Formats: sequence, C-alpha cells, structure tokens
Amino acid sequence: MSFGRQKRLLLGWLALLAPLPLPFNGVVGWPVVAVYMAGVLYLLRRASLDPPRWLPAWGMNVLGLIYIPIFLVDLLVFPRGLVQPVLHLGLFALLVKLFAIVRERDKWQASIGVFFLFLAAMGTSVHPAIVLYLVAFLMLTLVLLTRFAFLHVLAGFGREDPALAHIPLRGFLALVGGAAVLLAIPLFLLLPRVRAPFVVGRGGGTGATLEAAGFSDQVSLDSIDRIRGSREVAMRVQEEGPGASPDAEWRFKAATYDVYLQGNWRRSPVRNLLPRSQGVRFRLSPEKPVHWARIWLQPLHSQSVPLPVETAVVEPRTPALAVDDGGAVSFPFSPLEVSEYRVGLARRAVLTGVVPDRSPDPALDLTGVTPRIAALAAQVMGQASAPERARRLENFLTESYQYTLDFAGRSADNPIEDFLFRYKSGQCEYFASSMVLMLRSQGVPARLVTGFLGGEYNPFEGYYIVRGNNAHAWVEAYLPGEGWRIFDPTPPAGRPAAEGEGRFRLMQQAWDFVLFRWDRYVLTFGLGDQIQIFSGLRELWNDFWSRLHHEEKPEPSRSTSSLGASGPGAAGTSPHRGLPDVPLPLALGLTLLAAAVWVLYLRLRPPLTATAAYRRLRRRLVRKAGAALPESAPPLSVRREAAARYPAAAEPTARVIDFYLRESFGGQALEDEEIEALKAALDEAEKGMRKAG
Repeated sequence: MSFGRQKRLLLGWLALLAPLPLPFNGVVGWPVVAVYMAGVLYLLRRASLDPPRWLPAWGMNVLGLIYIPIFLVDLLVFPRGLVQPVLHLGLFALLVKLFAIVRERDKWQASIGVFFLFLAAMGTSVHPAIVLYLVAFLMLTLVLLTRFAFLHVLAGFGREDPALAHIPLRGFLALVGGAAVLLAIPLFLLLPRVRAPFVVGRGGGTGATLEAAGFSDQVSLDSIDRIRGSREVAMRVQEEGPGASPDAEWRFKAATYDVYLQGNWRRSPVRNLLPRSQGVRFRLSPEKPVHWARIWLQPLHSQSVPLPVETAVVEPRTPALAVDDGGAVSFPFSPLEVSEYRVGLARRAVLTGVVPDRSPDPALDLTGVTPRIAALAAQVMGQASAPERARRLENFLTESYQYTLDFAGRSADNPIEDFLFRYKSGQCEYFASSMVLMLRSQGVPARLVTGFLGGEYNPFEGYYIVRGNNAHAWVEAYLPGEGWRIFDPTPPAGRPAAEGEGRFRLMQQAWDFVLFRWDRYVLTFGLGDQIQIFSGLRELWNDFWSRLHHEEKPEPSRSTSSLGASGPGAAGTSPHRGLPDVPLPLALGLTLLAAAVWVLYLRLRPPLTATAAYRRLRRRLVRKAGAALPESAPPLSVRREAAARYPAAAEPTARVIDFYLRESFGGQALEDEEIEALKAALDEAEKGMRKAG
C-alpha cells in the first residue's frame, strides 16, 4: 500500500464522518448528504485500487465554474438563509478536492474542508448523542494526524516501504483521548459562557422540533391536534419545598383568543409590559404564593410563557414580560434555547384578564354565532344564575358529544354548527369554541384558552414532564361576583391523560432525566452556575476546615446560597449541610479524574516484595495487638507472636515469613507465580487479623 493511498483513505473516512449530524439537525437535507456520501464512498473504493491518475487542477477549476450558477440559485431562489447554501458549497468543494489530491499540500487543504464541516455539524447540534460523534471524530483525527506525521518522516528518509507504515496506536489514542476529555471538562466549567453558541438553521439540532401552532397569533380548530401528535418535551416542572405529589394535575395557560371568524381564532391583543417588583420579579396578582415551582421551557417557536393557572408571581431570567387582555403572559421575543423561570403559586386559580366593562367587548363578540347556536344555548342554559347556567352548558357538551380525531369528509363552511347539530363529535377546540360562542349568545363574556393539561411524573428527580400531547384548549367565562372562571367542556376521553407504567415508560423517563441534565448543565450552563459551583466548593472547604478545628460551621449568607440556584433541587430546598448539588459535567469530570489517578497509582506503584509484605504484617501486629516487638526481633519471633495472638492467621503469616527469609537471607528473587502466592498469603493473614479484632 503506497503512502498516497493511505492518506486518501484516511481523509476519505474522516470526510465521510464529518457531515453526519447535519441532516439530523435539519440544516442540510438527506438527499444532498446522500449524494455527498455516495461520492466519498466511490472515492474510497477508487483509492483502494490506487490508480495513477486523479482529477487534474484544470478539471477542478471547470467543476468550480459549473457550480457558481447552482450556488447563486441555491442562495437567491430558495429563501432558506445563508447557512444551507454555504454548507452545500462546502460539501461540493470538499468532494471535488478529495478527487484532486496529488501534491502534499492538497491533503492539508482537504483537511481544512473536513474541519469546516465538523464545525458546522457541532455548531448546529444540541442533542446528547453529539458527544459520541465528537469522540469518534477526535479518535479518527488523531489517527489521521499521527499517520500523516509518521508517513512524512518515512518519506523524508526515502523509506516509502508499506511494511514500515504500521505503528501501534491503541495505547496512544486511549491516553490522548482520555487526557482530552479530562482537560475539556474543567475548561468547559471555567471558560466564560457565550449565550448564543449555535449556528441557527431550520432545525433545533435535536432531530425534531415542537411547532407551537396552538399558541400563535391565529389558530384554527385543528391547531391543538397538530401539537397533540408529538411526544416531544414542551417543558419540565419541579416543585420546590416538600416532596411533589405524583398525582398532582397541572393546567398551564399559554394564550387567550377573543375573536372568532370562519373557523379561526385571533389572539387577544397585548395589553402592556408587566410591572417589575424586587428586581426580576413580576406580580400577576396581589395574592401571596403558598408554594413555588421552577419551569424549564423548551423552544416552542412562540413567545408564549405557559404558566400554571395558580401563578401569582413570575421570576424569569429576562428583564421584561408582556401580558394580553386575557391574562396570558409572553416574552418580548421568541426564545431559541431553554427558558427557565420560577413561579409562585396561590391556593386557587389566578385569572387576571381584563374585566369586561368596555363596549363593544371582545369577550361578547357574536361573530360566528348563528340563530341555531343561540337557540340551543338558551334551551340548555335556561333561567338561573350565571354560574349555574355555565355549568349546565359545560355538562351538556361533556355528556352529549363525543371526542374524535376523525374529520374525514367534513365541510369547512360552518364547523361549529356542524359539530353541534350534525356530527356531534370533535376535538377539544371544537368543544371549547362551541361553549365560548354559546355563552356569548346568552350575554356571558367568554374566551378561548390554549395551553397544556397534566404532566408525566418522573421519579428519578421528582419533576413533571409536559409533552406536546398534553396540549389542550378550554374556556374562561366571566361570572358576576366571581370573576373569570375555568370551564372544560371536553369529555374525559379527550383530555390529556398520563400513560400507564411499565419498563418502557421507566426507560423513557430515565432518558428524559439525561436530556434534562444535558439541557440544564451543558446547553444552558452559565455564569450563575459557575458562581454556584465555586460557592459550593467554598462552603465545602469551610465545612471541612471547621470540622478540622472543631468549630461551628458559619451560616452561609443569603446572597451566596441563592446565587445561581437554578438546577433540580437547587432552589427552595431545605438548608441541610452536606455536599453541594454537583452538576453533571463536574461530577463526570471528578469521576474520570479519580479513575485516572487510581489507574496511574496502580501503574506507578512499586511491585510487591516479600520484604514489604513482612514489614506490613509486622506493623499491623504491633498496632492491633500491642505486641512488644523490638526492631531487633527475628522473623521467627514475629511468627510465634502472630500464632499466639491470631491463630486463624498463623498459617498464612508463616508463608509470608518463609517468602521473606528466602528473599532477604537466601538471595532468591521471587517468580511471578510466587508473587501471586505472596499476595494471597498476605491478604489471608490480614483478613484473619481483622476478624479476630
């Protein structure tokens, strides 16, 4: 095998691996990557045959000129931004360069192209599996660089002999790879944080995105259904304080809608920014929170901030929040990464929409109300108090209609009227929309609300997982003397429900726990977390120092203990003494460091000798039994003393002393088999002494 062939094969395998995450991230389509990989595989096959002729420089230039109009069309005709056309260009340029490697410098130019694709793949990836890709690419890169250097040295001596090109690399790769991991973890923890480290493409880097169609400015009667089909995590919720109840039911309000027109709802207008109090605390209601929860919201392609309906106080990491006329809270922007916020919960639902005292009031808009709908509402609601009439309507819809996702053959002329009088089945938005229009027809202000209902309890760390299939729609109605109240006319069969237990469910929850830690301590790891780590280490050191000097541990200051408290179980937990909440990267780094130190100790410690074993037994005998054995006591006296005090250890102690006499006085070095027998005798003797006390 010639040196040129080896170099092409190494570069080919590295080029084949480099763009692998791109289609999973949604940045480059699978057809483009498939064409590129087919070209690289053809290169590998051709390089294995080691032909004498490759693509000349003029051929490479001609292909470059041909691709210029393709690049312009890709950039200008298809409105997909700049990232995708540039990556298409990079794939094409690298593939052409691989077929044109002739001179020594060509391989370094191709290596730069491979590295560019690697950076693009890493910069658009946020899934934990990217760690495997990173390790594989690192190992293959080390092989390539080592082989290139070795082949360059051989070629410099004029020794282009394939038989000399084989060098052992396993030990070197293991050592360098382990050192790289050990160095990367502390650097990750200590280096300054960059808030937007990822190249923004079409995807989210995880292979799947949750489109928040049910929380946009305008929704149709099937928007929630589109979200319901997703098992992607929308957010995670962890209660603070006493242990969370797995049976608790959550209802998260995300958006409210006032105006209905031909099967579509238009979102309530944003009222104003919420007033801040005490730094970054926003108060929705004067009610005092009775307990707190922390929420980690995944990017939903929406500005909505889903909040439990009991929320009285919000503590986000953003300087501003907005609220609409229906009381739904939103960010001033659409987040591109996990958003974390803390909420204070009252004892009951806190519904803070605008009181319907305007004329005309959007909550009494009669658009979409037909005479048949109004007549049915009057018949069902009858003559009673407003709360009783609303409850009658809710029970009527729940008991008289069925939940379904089958809408085949239905017309879109008047979907609500068809739902009420013809099909008598639909999904949650049909039930909620019908109740809103029927309440308005009888003079009761009402609006449509979308959000999430329920959550899956994860026992690994005591938090709730709210997924896309927890999306739901319900009704808020204004009742005189009671204010805004929640009504949910969807039958129980159509409401989100927790799935059954089982081994597969437990595996899913364990994987979500890994994703949660990855999101929290890798993707959104920030300055506050670094401060928390150093504060925890300082507290641990102070605790150790105070115990060493038998002093009382000083009480940590409030500011230090609360800084960066943003992980699972970090805030609101009981002030117990002990180890701080160590993030996953730090825990992994310390574990790997301890393992490396232990392996290094095992490798560098001197081999066991009979003299060392004898002295070890002698020290144990003096320390445990208090035997009066002067330094001048001969080995036979030590054996008699051990047999008298520890009869169970007499026989193995005698064997250790026999090995010692042979080694020290007979001048005979022990063989490998005898060293193993010495270790066994020493372990048996020490075990016998321990059992005897």
